[in-house]
Amino acid sequence: MTKDQGIGIAKRKAHSEEHIAHGEWRMAEGVEAGALIRAFPEPPGKVHLLYGSDGVFPLSLTMAAHAIRREVPIAVVDGCNRFDVHLLSRFAREHRLDANAFLRRIFISRGFTCYQMEQAVAYRLPAFLRRIGSNVAMVFGLLDTFYDEQAPLREVRQILGRVQESFAAMKADGVSLLIVCREQRVLPEERNQLFTRLKAGMDRVYRLKSDEVQLVLEGKESSRNGAPSKDKNHAMTQRRKARNEKMIIIDGRGSIPSL
Repeated sequence: MTKDQGIGIAKRKAHSEEHIAHGEWRMAEGVEAGALIRAFPEPPGKVHLLYGSDGVFPLSLTMAAHAIRREVPIAVVDGCNRFDVHLLSRFAREHRLDANAFLRRIFISRGFTCYQMEQAVAYRLPAFLRRIGSNVAMVFGLLDTFYDEQAPLREVRQILGRVQESFAAMKADGVSLLIVCREQRVLPEERNQLFTRLKAGMDRVYRLKSDEVQLVLEGKESSRNGAPSKDKNHAMTQRRKARNEKMIIIDGRGSIPSL
C-alpha cells in the first residue's frame, strides 16, 4: 500500500465515522435505521444481533434513548466498556427531558470475564427485568470476554450455550434482546466459531457497514433472488413516511443506576 492509498483510506474512514456520529445511516437491503430505532421494543419477544463497525454502540444507545423517552425501562449488560452515559444525558437535554429522571430508567451491569458475563446475562438479567417491569435489554460485547485465551475454549463454548438458552427463555417470556458487538477476527482462529454460533441463534442479524454508512439486514430475513421481501417493502414505506427525519448521535453527562 502506498502512502497516498493509506491517506485515502484514512480519509474515507474519517468521513464514514463523521456520518455515523451524526446519525446519517443510508438505507440498505430494505433497512432504514430510523425505523429500526423506533420499532425495536415492539413486538415483544425477539433476539436481534447488531454488529459491525464501532458505530453499532452509539446506534444501539440511540435505540435505547428513544425507548426510554417512551418511558420504557432498559437494562444493559456491558462486556466491552462501550456504554456511553454522556450520549444519553445529552439526548435528554436536547429533547428537553429531565436528565436525572431519564437516566433512572436505564440500568447497567458490567462483566470483565466470560464467567461474569454468564452470571449477568443468564441468571441476574431475567430476574432483574421482572423486578423493574421491563421487557427490553441490550448486551454489549458479549463475546469480547469469551475471546480471552485464559478461559479454555471447551468451557467457553459451554458458557455460550447456556447464555443462548437464557436468550430463548427470555424471548419466550416476551423480552426483546439486542446483542451488540464489533465485527472482528480474533486469534486463535477457532475462537471465531463463537461468533458464527452466536449469529446462528438470532431472529435477525443487522450489520453496520461504516465504509458505506449502511445498515444491512442479513440472513433468513433478507430478500432472496432479487425479489423484495415483506421486511423490505415495510421498511421502504417507513422510510417514505420519515424521509426527513434524522437520528442525532450525541454526548453529555449523567449517572446511571446499576443492575
